[in-house]
Amino acid sequence: MSVKLNNTTLFPNANFDIYKQNIQIQTYGQRLFRDQTLYEYLLEFLVIFSSPKKVSKEEMSEGRYKFETITEEHNDNLVYYPSPKMALKRFIFLNRSEIDKRFNVDIDALEEHRELLKDKISTEDPNINKEFILNVLQDLLYGFNAIIGKRSWFAQSLLPMAPELIFCEAIGSKTERERINSTSNIKEVDGKFDFNYRAFMARGGEVYYLHVLQGIQELPEIKEKLESRIKSLITSVPQLSKISKFLQNNWELDKFKDLKEIEEDPIEKLDYIKKKMEWIPDNYRKRGANTVEELLNLLSSSVNTTEKIELFTSLIALQVIRMMCLQAQITLYGIDNGEWLIDVINDPSHQIRKMAVTSYERLEENVFRAVHHADLEGYMDKGEHNRTKEAIYEEASKDSNRLIRKLGKQIGLIIPPKGGNMRLSINESLIKVLVLAIVPPGKRMLYTTFLNKCYEHFKIIIGSTEAKKHWLENNELDVTIFNANSEKFQIMLKDCGFLRDLSDSTSIVENPFQE
Repeated sequence: MSVKLNNTTLFPNANFDIYKQNIQIQTYGQRLFRDQTLYEYLLEFLVIFSSPKKVSKEEMSEGRYKFETITEEHNDNLVYYPSPKMALKRFIFLNRSEIDKRFNVDIDALEEHRELLKDKISTEDPNINKEFILNVLQDLLYGFNAIIGKRSWFAQSLLPMAPELIFCEAIGSKTERERINSTSNIKEVDGKFDFNYRAFMARGGEVYYLHVLQGIQELPEIKEKLESRIKSLITSVPQLSKISKFLQNNWELDKFKDLKEIEEDPIEKLDYIKKKMEWIPDNYRKRGANTVEELLNLLSSSVNTTEKIELFTSLIALQVIRMMCLQAQITLYGIDNGEWLIDVINDPSHQIRKMAVTSYERLEENVFRAVHHADLEGYMDKGEHNRTKEAIYEEASKDSNRLIRKLGKQIGLIIPPKGGNMRLSINESLIKVLVLAIVPPGKRMLYTTFLNKCYEHFKIIIGSTEAKKHWLENNELDVTIFNANSEKFQIMLKDCGFLRDLSDSTSIVENPFQE
């Protein structure tokens, strides 16, 4: 299941040369990168899940919507084969992208695509304009945009409302797009992109996918149910799949037909892309069972699709931060003993504030200190670079402690958004994520049990019991200062509809969303 190289135990079991990689990759896996957005962690994970795959030397299988079974004998990269669907992507995004980022070859291809589609549309009412119908379809799909910004059309993404709308990364070179014209081979028009540049889908989703495989190894009995829940999430709006297939398939039928008569079908870079996953620390396995349990609980709760996608995205961020903290603590101390002290009170004069600020400073410090245990000399000897140690450590900080800071601030786990006195906090959205991830659908548990579960899963400390458990040897700590923190958390849970008082001293936390 795992292989050990120079005191670093890896998953999966393959002979990876990790020491040619930078020190943050050596420490936290291949790879977690500062520029990957929250949605792109989820989307990259779903690209893998929904694509055909192969394990080791096996042929490409129809492993769509499934997790692979990794055995002790596995000794190679996991490979997956997403479909680029560039015609569909161009149809949705090109006309909404910045004018200076539209290339003539793509403008011409879109015009040709729309003409093909008009021939496939029939209406009983002659007053209905086919151009209008196509515009409506484009607007409908574009309305599910997730990542736009100032990116070119080929680097934009949608919410995963249907499998066909989950796009892999594609990067187009300005020089290449200007060189290609509308008379060029379709392999250049649709295939001349870099699908493995990993600028945006930078492997964070791959790291998370491999971690979920670890969790399934720990709890194999939930594999099929988890597969079913994820598939149900991304196939819950079949009408969008039907529209997307209509738009993409008609282009392929017209443009790929002749090529497939002379080339092997399927055609690489048109029908599929070959992408290899790398490795993660085997230490992540220590929370693998928690990860898949949390994921299954959340996905089994009857929340509407768009909200569930938002919650799923936040849960991934929470879990990735937790994985990195776990790895840092084990690297430094050999034990998972780093707390997440949550400042619920948010009172500058309260002692909890000072403790929370100090605790978070220590968290970031440890996540960064852990990369100092990587093989810097080996990396400098093997790597093709000419940088100082100071520059290498500066880059490592961006992909370790500062990456945690960025993800945490985006989901509201770390406050304030700007300025000093950073600390861990909680908001209504994160409360919902925690309740749905920890409490099974339609079930309930004592408030004290819920606090204990939060500690077991995330090392979250809110109340006095968990504080006393965590700082068992600190006899000078007055744990009663956490009582006000816990009381404020109870109020927040109640305001969110997740807590009920059974008596003056007993409360329950419930997940009201049925399975």
